[in-house]
Amino acid sequence: MKKFKMLFATLLATVSMNTFAEVRYISDDVFIYLHSGPSLEYRIIGTLKVGTQVDTLKYDEKTKFMQVKSETGRVGWMKSSELQATLPAKSLLPTVQEKLVAAEEKLANIAAENAASLADKEQLFQEQIIQVDNLEQEKASLQQQILDLKARNLELDLLQETKESRIQMEWLLNGGGVLFFGLLIGLLIPFLPRRKKRTNNW
Repeated sequence: MKKFKMLFATLLATVSMNTFAEVRYISDDVFIYLHSGPSLEYRIIGTLKVGTQVDTLKYDEKTKFMQVKSETGRVGWMKSSELQATLPAKSLLPTVQEKLVAAEEKLANIAAENAASLADKEQLFQEQIIQVDNLEQEKASLQQQILDLKARNLELDLLQETKESRIQMEWLLNGGGVLFFGLLIGLLIPFLPRRKKRTNNW
């Protein structure tokens, strides 16, 4: 009967102390006491700092204690509530701060690049405005030259037409004058006195 009780107690202890193989981290407290057994009644055998990585070995359902093993090989018991699956904030803070500084530097570089790019674009825009103004002035000048040339061409056309009309008029007047004088001479000739032929008294 006594052996049966011992066997039953051993089986019960085995069930209540499940075997684990998970990684856990010491929580945000400054340090955690490590006990030699699964309760506070066992003596303290050491401490673990915040963020220390440990491997879980056994869990006591009755006392809610976990047996852990540190990276240095130290084995002991501690409250399972003092363990967590992720790194504590205190341990993550330096990494987060480094990432924050790197992000701020990257953001500053991006801002500087954007400012430089914006300045270049602004300068290019101003240059394009000047080019457009110059082209508009050149266009206006060319249009004025075209208008001047058209006016000059029209003036030359008018002069040409006037010259041709004047020449035609001169030819007409000259021809009329010749015709008039020819008719006049033709009319006057019959009335001109004729010279008598001289008879030779040889």
